[in-house]
Amino acid sequence: MAEAVDAVDPPSADGSPRDRSFVAEHPVVVAVLTITAIGLLARFAILGSRIAHWDEARVAYWVDYTFETGRFAYNSHTHGPVIQHLSRYLFGILGPSDTTIRIPVAIIGGLLPVSALLYREHLRDVEVVILSGLLSANAVLLYYSRFMRSDLLVATFMFTAFGLLVRFYDTRRIRYLYAATICIVLGIGSKENAPLYVLTWLGAGAILLDVALYRPRNYRGGLGLIATKFAHLKGRLGDIRHRQQYATHTIGIAVVAIALFTFLFATRGGGIDGIYQPPEGLSFWAAITSPWRILNLVSDTLTYVIYPNGEYFAFTKMDAVLIDLPGPPAVDATASGSDPKTVPYLSRLFAMGGGLLAKAPVVLGFGLVGVLYERYLAERSRTLVLFMFFAALFSLVGYPLTLSIDTGWKWNMVHVVVPLSIPAAVGLGIVGRWATVAYRRHDRVDLGLSAVVLLLVTLLVAWVAVPGAYPPADRSGDNPLVQYGQPADDLRPTLDQLQTAAVTHAGTDVIVYDGSRSGEPFVRGDSETASKDFRPTCTKWDNTLPLNWYLAAYDADTECVADSDGLIERIETEDPPPIVITRESDATVPEDALEADYQPRTYRLRTHGSEATIYVHEDVSAE
Repeated sequence: MAEAVDAVDPPSADGSPRDRSFVAEHPVVVAVLTITAIGLLARFAILGSRIAHWDEARVAYWVDYTFETGRFAYNSHTHGPVIQHLSRYLFGILGPSDTTIRIPVAIIGGLLPVSALLYREHLRDVEVVILSGLLSANAVLLYYSRFMRSDLLVATFMFTAFGLLVRFYDTRRIRYLYAATICIVLGIGSKENAPLYVLTWLGAGAILLDVALYRPRNYRGGLGLIATKFAHLKGRLGDIRHRQQYATHTIGIAVVAIALFTFLFATRGGGIDGIYQPPEGLSFWAAITSPWRILNLVSDTLTYVIYPNGEYFAFTKMDAVLIDLPGPPAVDATASGSDPKTVPYLSRLFAMGGGLLAKAPVVLGFGLVGVLYERYLAERSRTLVLFMFFAALFSLVGYPLTLSIDTGWKWNMVHVVVPLSIPAAVGLGIVGRWATVAYRRHDRVDLGLSAVVLLLVTLLVAWVAVPGAYPPADRSGDNPLVQYGQPADDLRPTLDQLQTAAVTHAGTDVIVYDGSRSGEPFVRGDSETASKDFRPTCTKWDNTLPLNWYLAAYDADTECVADSDGLIERIETEDPPPIVITRESDATVPEDALEADYQPRTYRLRTHGSEATIYVHEDVSAE
């Protein structure tokens, strides 16, 4: 035995035990942190190169508005407020840009692989490392870690919260309950579908509970199992010390949850014209400076967010979906950034499954291998692996029911990939253990075969992830990850010129023209009421996204013109506007007058059907 110890950890020259390095003591932790660092670099590479998606642009605009005015009010149509709070603080440091708006998601999504360590008591070392790799390099997670949308945030927070609950079960250390509470509230504050995670947990738990009661391992029957567990719990609760501890920590956890929820959702500086108005007098900073109003602030915030004004948890009209399986009504593309058509439930389900097969083949394939091995071949099935498989299955079946737009399945794949990564890590871990055993036995054949499998899997992950997550694959027809609201053309050169003109030009920088106002007009009619908070106030805001975001971020002085004579008069002055934006389908555009001094460039602001022609003055083009 002594010789074996010496062979592993020989003493130093003076006979004292040799100090082992952190790498030697914690190789799994080092491996996971290394993978996480590489994943973070992959998320930040050319982060701001892609043009803002319709959904990114509208939320980014509200972040910019809050940054400039200090006014914030929760709006359920822009999901939870976490991303808005994080981004507006970054605006003060880095300024508004496509890079800045995506940094919070890139960081939080990039740190998701660290959560693999929370499950280390229930996974083998090689499985923990593989899990972190899948969470880091999967194409779905990589793409939406580079996208200002909250699906990746809620997935990260809820997956981490469950891992913390698992750690509490393993260690009984109460700090994990507090940390899990914070993560759950942050998940709820990220997006309104966070409660769906709890539903998938309950569904997966119900299946495993039924299995446990049907075939109890060390008990006479299901009732015997329940009686034993109940007696154990009763014994713990019967201890006065334990009861006091539970009561104290229950109150503490409730206070932490309510305080964080209030901080996230309470308005700052009153309501905002154009979105839900909060109750009069509800303001976070006003209550903080007057502590006797804090209880009113908490009550008003909870009421405002959960009940009719905020409608936070009304994330779908389930009654219509469940009664009529063909799906929800057709969706207006100008209001949602989606392709308007009615899609049956099964079509959405198959589309989501096809997207997973195309962009998460390793997770999907090895996830099935892992659960089949664990269920039918393992000497003792691990509850965690089966639980996460069923959670992923419920997500796959359930999310198509909740879609408010027909292409929403693209980002909802995140909620299937994350839990399915644990069974996938088990499936890939089989190959890893095969390689380890072959190496120890000096079996060159098995070692070579396992190495080939691992190499092919690595190449497949890279081959799917890199082209899917980075430009130029920014068209929905070419990439299953790209949603309809993503501009199909690269506006960046023209936007750079617009930004230059906004800085150097005095007077009106941009004219938005729409003479016909048919179809999806760019300019509001005289009888239409404009919100003073939706800049440019004269535009049909939903139809001109994502351009609104750039006009606001660049602080471009913008006006609207609705007749050709007025446009000609403006461009023939001594100081013509550097940029003119028109609808490509507008037959009233005075092209002859414009093309004398302007260069026309036509872009698709969505996948199709939203073409805009941007005229850039020759003086700007020459710069």
